[in-house]
Amino acid sequence: MIERLIGIEGCPIVTTENLDEFLALDGMVVLFFTGDPRQRPESNDVAVVLREMASVFPGQFRIGIVDHLAEEALKPRFGVLVVPTLVYLRDGKFVGLIPRIQDWQVYIDKTRDFLGAPASL
Repeated sequence: MIERLIGIEGCPIVTTENLDEFLALDGMVVLFFTGDPRQRPESNDVAVVLREMASVFPGQFRIGIVDHLAEEALKPRFGVLVVPTLVYLRDGKFVGLIPRIQDWQVYIDKTRDFLGAPASL
């Protein structure tokens, strides 16, 4: 499913080199820290949820898949402690995160809240 987000849905792979450029665009972004899906099969479940959320909230956020090799370097910047985690940012500033796999309603409620919340400085 992660490959589907990249290949079919066109979600870019975010690296340490292109992160700032990706975040420089206006609007809400969801960074997907996947971990290794072979070690963390729930990452594929989160990928399915993320794809569905894009349908529930059409055009309200962009998705970036954090390159597995860049995750360790980027985790501290966004407060990611476990993978998979979704990190929400607006205009490059942290808004919130959702760690691990959650119930569907948690994703809907938190995403709705994050879309309406101010970004942290």
